[in-house]
Amino acid sequence: MKIRFEEEEYFLMAMFQKVSRKETIQEICKVISLVDGEMVSLINRTLEKLEHLSDVEFQALELEAYLQEPAEEDL
Repeated sequence: MKIRFEEEEYFLMAMFQKVSRKETIQEICKVISLVDGEMVSLINRTLEKLEHLSDVEFQALELEAYLQEPAEEDL
């Protein structure tokens, strides 16, 4: 079964990305006590999906694109 991530989940993973899937999970877990509301829900959803993702699948994610500033559109 292919795991599908939502765009905000990609942004979250990109912000806390480490070398491995397990290190990324650990990094995200460090902030869970500092947030509330919808952010906790987002973190929990993302962590659950990451737990079911293989290390190979994690390495294949292209998270760098989610760290870039969005391009400004001309008016």
